[in-house]
Amino acid sequence: MQNQITKKTLPKYREIEEDLRYKILFGHWKPGDQIPTENELCEQYKVSRITIRKAINELENAGYLVGQSGRGTFITEWQQSLAEKPTLKSFTNEMYALGKKAITVDVELSVSEADKIMAGILNIPIGHRIIQLKRVRAIEGGVIIGYSINSFPFTKDFSTDPKDYLESFYEYLQKFGIFFTSAIDYLEATLPSTEIAEKLEIEPSDPVLKSVKISHSTDRLFTEYNICYYVGSEYRYYVKY
Repeated sequence: MQNQITKKTLPKYREIEEDLRYKILFGHWKPGDQIPTENELCEQYKVSRITIRKAINELENAGYLVGQSGRGTFITEWQQSLAEKPTLKSFTNEMYALGKKAITVDVELSVSEADKIMAGILNIPIGHRIIQLKRVRAIEGGVIIGYSINSFPFTKDFSTDPKDYLESFYEYLQKFGIFFTSAIDYLEATLPSTEIAEKLEIEPSDPVLKSVKISHSTDRLFTEYNICYYVGSEYRYYVKY
C-alpha cells in the first residue's frame, strides 16, 4: 500500500505576511506610508485580528514596518538596511564555481504590457512592453535545481525566441552592454504552489527556497526582476562575510 502524502499549506498569517511584503517591495506602499488599519486588513483578508497581528509582527521584526502608538503602522526606510551586492553571479556561474555545468531543460517566453506594479519595479512607463522568461534550471545529468521567472523591459534588440535564452541570461545581456552590479534581494523558505511543484518535479509538501531579486545595471538604466524557486534538498546558498 502506497504512503499517502498529506498536502501542507502555509499558515494564513504567513500568506498575508508574504502578500504585504510584496506590496512593500514592489512599491505599492512607499517608505513613510501608513498601511491599512488592522480592522481594514481583517475585512480585506477575511481573517481574525490575531492573524493580522501575527503577520504585521513578522514584518516589524524584519524591519519593513514600524508601529507608532496612537497613529498606526507605517512603512520604514527598509531599503537603507539592505546591502547591495558589488558583483552579481548568474546561476550558470554559480554552478560553475561549484564544479557543475548548468543547463536549461525547459524555457517559455511571453511578451506583455507592464501593469502599475511591474512598471514601478522596472522603472518604466505603465504599458511598456516587457519580456517574461520562465526557465527550469538543472545541472548536467538532469538534476533539477530551480525554476526561474525573469521579467525585464522589452527592446527591439532582444530576441523573442525562447531558444536564445537556453544559456546564461546574464551573458546574453552582456552582448548588449548590460552588466548587473547591484541588487536587492531576499530569501525565504516556503512551500511551492502546485504549478511550481510540477515544474521542479517535487511534491507540494517539499520545501523550497524562494529568492526575490531586483537587479540594476551599472548605469542604473536597466532593471531586471527575478523570482526563483530552488529545490530545498538540492540547493545551498552561500554567504561570504
